[in-house]
Amino acid sequence: MEDNQLDGARNMGAGKLIIRPEKARLIDVLSLLLPRRPITSYAFVEAGDHTAAELGSTPGDWAVALTVAIQKILAAIYWPARWLGIAVEFLLNFVALNSGILGIIWNIFRCKLVIPLDREAADFRTIIGMIDGRTELKPAPVSPNCCDEQGLLEVRISSCMATEECIVDVENGECHSAKVPLIKEQYSIAEVTVMAAKIAYENEAYIKNVVNNIWKFHFVGFYSFWNKFIGKGGAYTTQAFVMTERASDARFVVVSFRGTEPFDMQDWSTDVNLSWLGLGAMGHVHVGFLKALGLQEEDDKDAGRAFPRDAPKSAGKQQPVAYYKLRDVLRAHPNARVIVTGHSLGGALAAIFPALLAFHGECDILGRLLAVHTYGQPRVGDDAFAEFCRKKVAPAAGAADPGPRVVYRYDLVPRVPFDAPPIARFRHGGECVYYDGWYAGRVIDDGGDVPDRNYFNPKYLASKYGNAVGDLVKGAFLWLKEGRGYREGLVSLLYRALGLIVPGVASHSPRDYVNAVRLGRVAVAAAKVAGD
Repeated sequence: MEDNQLDGARNMGAGKLIIRPEKARLIDVLSLLLPRRPITSYAFVEAGDHTAAELGSTPGDWAVALTVAIQKILAAIYWPARWLGIAVEFLLNFVALNSGILGIIWNIFRCKLVIPLDREAADFRTIIGMIDGRTELKPAPVSPNCCDEQGLLEVRISSCMATEECIVDVENGECHSAKVPLIKEQYSIAEVTVMAAKIAYENEAYIKNVVNNIWKFHFVGFYSFWNKFIGKGGAYTTQAFVMTERASDARFVVVSFRGTEPFDMQDWSTDVNLSWLGLGAMGHVHVGFLKALGLQEEDDKDAGRAFPRDAPKSAGKQQPVAYYKLRDVLRAHPNARVIVTGHSLGGALAAIFPALLAFHGECDILGRLLAVHTYGQPRVGDDAFAEFCRKKVAPAAGAADPGPRVVYRYDLVPRVPFDAPPIARFRHGGECVYYDGWYAGRVIDDGGDVPDRNYFNPKYLASKYGNAVGDLVKGAFLWLKEGRGYREGLVSLLYRALGLIVPGVASHSPRDYVNAVRLGRVAVAAAKVAGD
């Protein structure tokens, strides 16, 4: 059955459109704005035979020109942004680890100054961790009836441990040793996924400490994956971590992909890239995200060669490939329900990963799929991809949609890559939970989109800046209403202030997605994770 599926995919319509901004000249970008020259005639555009015939004389447009211009700028500032990020994170950690300015002075006096030179230390945080340093999971109200009329599903985890205590026999006064369970905790799957997506930005030691010691789950592993298309010989560009609720006989396993790093211009360039590749039955899929997961060839005629079922021979301990390695990790937990999540670019990878499992006929893993939750996810494919997920991925999860896809306000990232038909037909698919205002949410039907879908509609300009002001005020005073857990520091407020310059950037912060899950008036998922 699997061979027939793959063979059928090979014989279906194929195509590709690869835009290589590094080869584009300024004159090329300007000429894209003139409706004369076919898009496929440019030297920096590589189109398959099928795509070239389909597009014909279709010229470039403003979306293509803007995308290429943005990518050229991002490439130009790659190294300055990277060094700026290193400096900013060093300074923030230096202040935080020494307990502020007064702490620095006191530690100098005591000769105990902490200098955060090790970026892989368990107490080192990225800018994301500095914006939102929360690590505790928020328990959901314990319900005696988890399978009620609302369709809540209880999944038990071993957050409950047992201790030896003395139980007194009232009749004879004797003391008997007995196992007494600790307090049981219950978490929504949305709470677990949004927090896992947030801490995925941190280093391995940090994540391991949070998972094992704060959440009381079991840390399976942190992985840095090889992308053969980056640079001259490849690079480690994709990160993810895996956890289960207990060390043995796990009942659920969570895969969380790292998202777009704020100071990594290569990540941002990937998010906005308009390039796509036809993968047969999967439809047209974003090339950059496919490469991050393990694409082997930009082959638009043989989907099995582009993304083969079996891992390439080069994929090993030194150069692990994301899709194949994570697939092996999930196979090692045969009784565990599978949850996949990610924020930003991580959300894109989380959306494509189960689709690839379906494409390769991995029925065992798909049959255990419980949820795919993404936060601030960019577009990853066309209508055919969305339909493939609806027919092949969702039924495996036993639901109409294993989602949802969560979007907060005018977050810029869910609005890229730009929808530029017929050159690039990127669409969102599946259920979307859209949060506006003070985390008031609404559900957008399958295939629906959020306001200002391509971000540059002048109709929404006043609203976007108004929301940026509102978010800054809310960030400063939300804790007065909701408690100290929602108090924001200076770093978070400064980040929100960026929205006054570029509205939508500050709305991409994982902080607002965590707040939306915890305070939102629309349930993100009808599922609960409860203590064993």
